[in-house]
This record gives sequence, C-alpha cells and structure tokens, in this order.
Amino acid sequence: MLPVRSSGTGWKKMKRPQTRRKTKEYGKMSDPQKLSNLDRAAIIYKMLGDNLSVSLFRHLSQAQLNKLRRHAETLAKVPFDLKRKVLEEYYFQLMSEKIRAVSDGDQKVLFDFLKPMSSDQIKYLLEPESELVKALVLSQLSIEVQVDVIKNMEEDERARVLMQMNDIDKIPYEGIINIENDIREKARLVPHKAHFNKGGSKQIADILSKLEPDFEEQFVSHVQNEDPELARDLAKYYIPFDSFDKLPVDVVREALKSVELNDLALALKGMSEEFVTYILGNLPQKTQIMLEDEMKDVEGPQPRRKVESARRKLIQAVKQLAAEGKFDIEDFLDTDMVE
Repeated sequence: MLPVRSSGTGWKKMKRPQTRRKTKEYGKMSDPQKLSNLDRAAIIYKMLGDNLSVSLFRHLSQAQLNKLRRHAETLAKVPFDLKRKVLEEYYFQLMSEKIRAVSDGDQKVLFDFLKPMSSDQIKYLLEPESELVKALVLSQLSIEVQVDVIKNMEEDERARVLMQMNDIDKIPYEGIINIENDIREKARLVPHKAHFNKGGSKQIADILSKLEPDFEEQFVSHVQNEDPELARDLAKYYIPFDSFDKLPVDVVREALKSVELNDLALALKGMSEEFVTYILGNLPQKTQIMLEDEMKDVEGPQPRRKVESARRKLIQAVKQLAAEGKFDIEDFLDTDMVE
C-alpha cells in the first residue's frame, strides 16, 4: 500500500495496482516436441517440486532458476499425458553420451551381462520397456541379435525403435547407468533356457519316431494339409524310414554299420524291391551275403512291433549322426527344392 495525501489534513493508503500474470494453457496438446525448452523445464519443475528440481537443475544459475520458477507459475491446464511424455523424455535424455563407463581405472563395458542371453531371453526382457530403452539395449548387442529381436516386433514398433536408435548418442551418461542397473536387475528374473522346454517341431518329430508308422504317416499327411508351415519345420527333424535313399551315402553306410544284421533284415520287411536293393548296395559284399541270409530267416509274416522297433534303431542311428554334425537333415529331406 502507498501513502497518499488526502484533501484533508490526514494521509490515506492507496492500493498498488495489481498485475495478473498471464497463464499459459496447453489444452489438448500431447506432443512435447512443440514445447520450448523453457516450457519443458517448467513442467518438470512443477511436477517435481522446488527441492527436487533445484537438485535436478543444479547446473542453472540463480537467475535462471528464478526465471524457471516464474515461468512454472504461469502454467495452467497441462494435460497429464503431456506431463508424462515430457518427464519421460527428460529421463531418457539423461542417458546417452557414453556407452562405456570408467571404473577404478579400468574400462567396464555396460550391458555386458546381456551377451550370454539368447535372442528369446532378450525379447522377453525388453517386452515391457519403452522404445527408447529397447533401442538403447539393442544397440549394445550384436547385429544378429538386433535383427532377430526387431524382426519379431510389430511394424509400427519396429519403425519407432529404429528411429530411437538414431538418438542414442545424444543421451547423457548418468541415465545410461540408471537404465543399465535397472535392466541388470530385471535380467536376473528372466528364465534360463534350461528352465523350460519350448516344444515345437523337433519335439513333435521325436515323439513321432516312437509311435506306430501308420500314425506317423496319417499325422504327417494331416499336417501337410492343415499347417504347411509346421510341415516344413517338421521336415527338418522328422526322418521317415522310406526316405533313407535321400540321405548322404556315407551317412547311410555308417548308420547301417551301427545295427545288428537281424534288425536290418526285419527293418527291410515290407519295403519296395528298389529300396532293398539300395540298402544292399551300400553294404560291403560280404555283409550283403550275410544280410540276404538273415532276410531268408525272417521270410513270411513278422510281428509289426518287431519291424517298427528295428526301423527305429536305424532312424535313431541317423539322428545321432546329425546331432554329431555329420550332416544336416533339412538339407536332404527338404521338399522345397530349386532345380
């Protein structure tokens, strides 16, 4: 109040004219990119309060802090979604600049705990994270893992993650440390491969190889009609006995050596003459003669169970050779061929 001389002998107090600060309303705005840097800082200031903000913006001078306080007072009706995006953007800007931290004079590679993890585990770990966190984490991994994870994302998310990768180098160091610590803790909860069985076509093929051949044929025929993709995957692991003539000759010969001749004779029961000739042709001459004698011994009807059991022994021998890396089943049994 200012003292003013009245028309009489006394003094009276006159009110100082009040000036109202103009408030800034944001209505339905939801894009933080349309805000000025001062607007963003003021929104963060208003959300976090004075004490935390002073600590957060400790690089500002007192004059700059006062300006920020005054501007924060002018903010009105800032949508919650805009506040969230501004705070999230600022948080993630705390994290790039450096990807390597120096500790005790030695260079420590951040996110190195991810290296032993499989692509499936990385996908599981990153599923709930934002696109920027996904971009930051993936950028630390091999290109093979990056591609494997990204190709399983929806197209829109894939594009956003790739765009965020372009901004990784702009993020300061402290935030990267915080994110690295957070992801490290979450990674401890990711199941190891040994903790679960993924099932899939390999497991189906293993089961089929232990069931009756009639059912095998019916099931494979059914899958080819109902699920061609599964049928193609199944072909990578499933070895029908009548496909032995498609396998590498050296694999066939080694598999034949691993079973008893009486089992081989039983396995050939009911097979075509052409198939029997092929098998005989891959045996030494002396063994051929011995096998022909064994085949005479099993002439006439034989229990199906014994024949199936003998064939499984040969199939198992071939699978063992594939497991040892002697050949790739898919290369020889794949029906999708190019002439």
